[in-house]
Amino acid sequence: MEKIENKDGGKLKHKESQNVTEIKKEKPKQVKGESVAVIKKENNNQPEERDTTGDTKIFKIIRKEDIENEKRKQAIKLENEKRNQSINNENEAEKNKIKNSISQKTPVKSDSKPKYNNYQEKSNNTKLNNYQDNNKKEILNNYKENVKKNKNNKKTLLIILLVITIILLITLIISTIFGVINKNTNTIIKGVFVNRIELSGLTKESALEKLESQLNNADINTITVKYGDYSKEIKITDIDGKFDTQEGIEMAYNLGRNTNIVQDNYKAISTMLSGTNITIPLTYNEEKLEKTVNEINIEIPGVAIDSSYIIDNNKVIIKNSKDGVEVKTEEFMKKILDAFSSEEKNIEIPIGKAEKKQIDIESIHKEIYRKPENAYYTTNPRKIYKEVEGVDFAITLEEAKQLIQEEKEEYEIPLKIVKPQITLADLDKEAFPDLLSSFSTTYGTADVNRNTNIAIAARSINSAVVMPGETFSYNDLIGECSTRTGYKTSTIYLNGELSTGVGGGICQVSTTLYNTVLRANLEIVERRNHSLGVTYVPAGQDAMVSIGSSDFKFKNNRDYPIKVVAYTGKGSITCQIYGLKQDTEYQVKLESRTIEKTDKKYKVETFKVLYLNGQQVSRTWLSTDTYKFH
Repeated sequence: MEKIENKDGGKLKHKESQNVTEIKKEKPKQVKGESVAVIKKENNNQPEERDTTGDTKIFKIIRKEDIENEKRKQAIKLENEKRNQSINNENEAEKNKIKNSISQKTPVKSDSKPKYNNYQEKSNNTKLNNYQDNNKKEILNNYKENVKKNKNNKKTLLIILLVITIILLITLIISTIFGVINKNTNTIIKGVFVNRIELSGLTKESALEKLESQLNNADINTITVKYGDYSKEIKITDIDGKFDTQEGIEMAYNLGRNTNIVQDNYKAISTMLSGTNITIPLTYNEEKLEKTVNEINIEIPGVAIDSSYIIDNNKVIIKNSKDGVEVKTEEFMKKILDAFSSEEKNIEIPIGKAEKKQIDIESIHKEIYRKPENAYYTTNPRKIYKEVEGVDFAITLEEAKQLIQEEKEEYEIPLKIVKPQITLADLDKEAFPDLLSSFSTTYGTADVNRNTNIAIAARSINSAVVMPGETFSYNDLIGECSTRTGYKTSTIYLNGELSTGVGGGICQVSTTLYNTVLRANLEIVERRNHSLGVTYVPAGQDAMVSIGSSDFKFKNNRDYPIKVVAYTGKGSITCQIYGLKQDTEYQVKLESRTIEKTDKKYKVETFKVLYLNGQQVSRTWLSTDTYKFH
C-alpha cells in the first residue's frame, strides 16, 4: 500500500491498491468549506469519493520505473541534440569552404566527410550535393566568362602595344631628324641661360660678347649696398672680379651635342620646354673684397669704434672705443658675391650691435715695443743685416694704465727711441769689399761759404747704405738746409738767374753723386737739370736739387747693399759707391750732344753707353735738357 500525502502537509486516508497505473487530474467540484479528490482505479472505472477536507492541491502518484524511463528519454534526446549540433557545425564549415572556393573561382574538395544520422544525414547530403552542383555550374560559367574577358584583354593589349610602337617609331624618326638638324646648326639651342642671361639662338661669338658685356662689364655689373641713408656702389672691378665666360659659352653650346643622340634629343627637348640655367663661378681678389667691406664698416653711420692708435712725432695717440653697430662681415661678403651673379643688384648691409671695448694698453705696448738691434754682416754667405732702432713708452706701463682710466676720446703717451750701438754706416770695409764706381768734380776755393756748404752736404750723405730695392733720397739726408744747421749764404741759380741764397754749392755734391750712380749702373728715379749750364760737368750730366721742391733719387737695383762714400779735398768733391761685384759688370760712359740752339737757349741730349770687355753692348737715352745761356 502506498502512502498518499498532501503537499501542504495534510495526511490522507490510506487505501490498499496493487496496480495503480494512472492518476488523472480532474477539476474538482469545489464546495464551500471542502475539497474532493478523485482517484481512478485500474479495475474499477467508478470514481471513489473520499473525504479531502483541508486539501487544496491535486497530487500525482509516480512509480520508480516511470522516473527511470523518463531519465532515459531525456538522455537520448540530449545525445541526439548534441549529435545534430555537431553535424550542423560540420555542414556549416563545409558550406564556408565551398563559398571560399566559389569566391576564388576554383572548386574546393573537402577531405572530411560529415557524419549524418538517419534522416538528417540524408537531408543534409541532398542539400550539399545540390549546393555543390550549383557552385560548379557558377564556377564553370565564371571560368568561361573570364576566358572570354582574357581574350578581349589580350586583343586590347595588342592594340595598345601596336599604337605605342607606332608612336615610338614616329618619335624616334622625328627625334633623329631633330638631332641631325641640331648638330648641323652653329647656334645655341632654345632655352639656354648662363647666370640667368638668355643665349637662345646665338652663335658662340655673339653669346660671348653678350656675357662679357653683362657679367664682366664694370659699368653694368655694379651693385649698390645700403644701410639707412648710407649707400655705396661696388663695381666688379673693385674686387678684381671676373667670370669665366668662355667656359660658360662652351657648356651652353654643347647642350644637346654629345655623342648619344637619344640623350642629346632628350636634353634639347627638355631645355626647350623648361629651360636650363648654367652657373659659372666668379673669381675675385679676397684681400680687395675684405678691404672694401672694412671700408664700409668704417663709413656706415653709428658704427662702433674699436680703440686704435697711431705713432706721430715720437708719441702714440690712442683713440677710445665707442658703442654702436658693426657689419656682419662674412654674411655681407657672401651677399656681395651673390649679387654679382644675380639680377638683383641692390642689397641691404647686414648689421649687428657692437658694444664698446676697453683699451688693452698692455697689447698696445707689446705691439709698439721694439728692442734695438745692431747692424751686422756675414761673409759665408755674404750678407748684410740693417740695424733696428728700439721703441718704448717714455713712461712706465703702470703710468700708462692710470692715464687711460679717465674717460676721454683720445690719449697721448710719449715714446722714446733707443739707438743701436752699431749702424750700417759703422760697418767696416769688409762688409762692402768692392769699389763699383767713383767720380770727382772740382771747384774754386775762394768762396769760403760755398766750400763750407759742400763739406756739410758731403758729410750728410757719407756712409749712407742703400739696401737692395731701396730708394735713396738726397734731400732726406741733407735735411734742413738753413743757417741753423750750419749752411752759409752763397751763389745759387734762381729762376734762370744768378743769385745768392743759403746752401749754395750743395748742387755740386748732388751732381757728383749723380755721375757716380750712373757709372755704377744703378737706376735713376728722379733728376732735374739746372736752368743754366754748370762749369763742373758737361751740359746734360748735372743734377739740380732744391730742398722741398726738387730732389735727386736713385734705386739700388743690385742684389747686394751698396754704400755711398763722399768726401772733400782741397777744391774737390769725390763720391764713391762700394758693394759687391756681380758676375757681369759693365763699363759705363756718358755721351752728351747739343741738338738744338738759339740765341738764348740750347738743348742737349744725353745717352748712357755700356761696354763689356771693350765692346759696346747698349746705348740708352737718359735725358733731353734745355739750358739758358749765361
